[in-house]
Amino acid sequence: MRALAKEIASSSARKQLAHSAQAPAASSRAAAGPPGRFGASPQEIAHYIGQITAELSTMARRSDLGLLAYFLQMAHAEARALSRKFEQGSGRPS
Repeated sequence: MRALAKEIASSSARKQLAHSAQAPAASSRAAAGPPGRFGASPQEIAHYIGQITAELSTMARRSDLGLLAYFLQMAHAEARALSRKFEQGSGRPS
């Protein structure tokens, strides 16, 4: 199952997160907060989670796993909302 999840997860999303974690702009890093233990800012992590949960929600829906798809869609919506708050410069959301 873990191999399937890795295979399905967008390689472009993983590459984007890795790239942004390696060379973030100083101003965007300061606005998004300090890097977490994953080597990326909370904003970058929220964006990545939003991408992955959207893909997983689609996979669950296509597999007739309605409740799981719903929960993943809710996680996707929350991640997008947090990402937007960071982009608007409101700093770390509460």
